[in-house]
Amino acid sequence: MIHQSRAINPYFVFLDQFRDNLRKLGIKNIKPTVVAKMCGQKWREMSDAQKSVYIEKAKNNRESRDMENSVK
Repeated sequence: MIHQSRAINPYFVFLDQFRDNLRKLGIKNIKPTVVAKMCGQKWREMSDAQKSVYIEKAKNNRESRDMENSVK
C-alpha cells in the first residue's frame, strides 16, 4: 500500500517559509531544535491577521490534496 501524504497545517506552512528565509539570509548550521523553538516563538507572537496568510495556504493545500485523492 502506498502512503498518502497528508495536507500540512498552517504552522508547518509557516515553518517551511521560516526555514527558507533562514537559508536566504545565509544562516546555516543551526540545530533543527533551535530553528523549531525560534519558529514557535515567532508563531505565538503573530496576530491572527498575520497567521491568516498561512491558514489560507494550508486550506488551499488541503483542497488540492482532496482533489488529488478523489481522482485516484
